[in-house]
Amino acid sequence: MIEQTVGITSVGYYIPTGILTSKEMAKLANLPEFVFTEKIGIKQKPIAGQDEHPSDMGIKAALSAINKAKITASEIDLIAYCAAGDYDYRFWSPAAKIQEAIGAENAFAFEVRNFCNSGNLGIHICRNMLLADNDLSYALVVCSDKLSMLLDYSDVNSLSIFIMADGAAAAILKKGEPSNQILSYHAITNGKLVDCLKVSSAGTKFPVGGTQINDELNYLKIKDPQELETILSDVYLENYSKVIHKSLEKSGYLIKDVDFLLTNQVKKSLSKGILESLNLKDDQTFISLPEYGHLGAVDTIFGLAKTLESKKIKPGNLVVLASSAAGFSWAALTVKY
Repeated sequence: MIEQTVGITSVGYYIPTGILTSKEMAKLANLPEFVFTEKIGIKQKPIAGQDEHPSDMGIKAALSAINKAKITASEIDLIAYCAAGDYDYRFWSPAAKIQEAIGAENAFAFEVRNFCNSGNLGIHICRNMLLADNDLSYALVVCSDKLSMLLDYSDVNSLSIFIMADGAAAAILKKGEPSNQILSYHAITNGKLVDCLKVSSAGTKFPVGGTQINDELNYLKIKDPQELETILSDVYLENYSKVIHKSLEKSGYLIKDVDFLLTNQVKKSLSKGILESLNLKDDQTFISLPEYGHLGAVDTIFGLAKTLESKKIKPGNLVVLASSAAGFSWAALTVKY
């Protein structure tokens, strides 16, 4: 019996045209510009328009991926909407909105939420669903976020998240695709820091209309950034390395076999540390932070799209999509092109 495979047959993306520069961010935060350009490594980031919402960007990224795959939306069996931040509405289905907007009338649509790891997890879930059901052939994974709305630039404690930006990316998965095969996935969570990063308002503890709500609670806040930095410095690179090595091991490969590692975007010193800890070189990744900021769950699929566009990825290349996420979780997805 021939073992079934699932491959990423196309990737698309959408980046809004609005821009916030490092100079503008520095002014908002009352900090020197070099903090952004030199220490963090960001020059500008895309900002969605006031009337441009996550589902709108996701629809555009989805249509881009569908066109590149040369299929019709009616052929799609599954749609997974994967995001880190807010949806257009608090109680609502962006996956269903995209399904209706693109005309994927035969698809089952659902949401996946694991912050910046949502895209990798969505691909993993959809791959397994395709393999488990003989009736399913195509899946669409959409990542879209408008993270810029979560930021309070007057709160210097939150400096490390000022890189958050807006955009969308999408991937079409096809069962039986002989190339671009999704091989394996591995993830771990360390919940010790779960309360260090959160938006407090609009949950059950601080409900909308409650007397305790104030503007501060509406933004993404870092509680005790020094403690967060101290604890993460001990486990961040270790867990990143752990999930990458384990995902490769499940696929029958080693780190020396990796051609490209595409990660979520973090400050340049941390990004460099990830590569050095794995003995990988600068030309084996794609750094989008300087121009695009941190796009949440969008980062890894966007990085894959841009690397494919540049024709750097060749048939037979081994590519790892790796991400870290609030909560905190780490995950790695191994793909053979």
